[in-house]
Amino acid sequence: MKKTIILLVLTTLFSCSNKEKNVPQNLMSEEQMVNFLFDINIINSSRAFRNRSELNYYNIKDTLLFKKHKIDSTIFSESNFYYASNPKLYLRIYSKLEIKLKLLKDSLSKDLEIHTKKRIDSLKNFN
Repeated sequence: MKKTIILLVLTTLFSCSNKEKNVPQNLMSEEQMVNFLFDINIINSSRAFRNRSELNYYNIKDTLLFKKHKIDSTIFSESNFYYASNPKLYLRIYSKLEIKLKLLKDSLSKDLEIHTKKRIDSLKNFN
């Protein structure tokens, strides 16, 4: 019985220390991940609607995105793998990302509503 308890304690200790070894050396912070994923989402969204937008991000190289965030693809890949391996952390990152995207959407919707109202009012004044 004592051997089993000692074995369980040792296994627990080694498994805890093993998690620390899996942390990438250049791990992006949660905030860096949110900002990087935010930019990826914006670029991918604009690529999807490139024919309807004056801003065409289709030709922007992903390397420029990495340069902007002062990382490389390896750092992002390792950080993404680390956070994906820790679901609570990954969920927290995506929750922050969702909030940031919603704030942008709400802001743009409000601007569009104001702009549309001004156009309608100007057309009413024209007649």
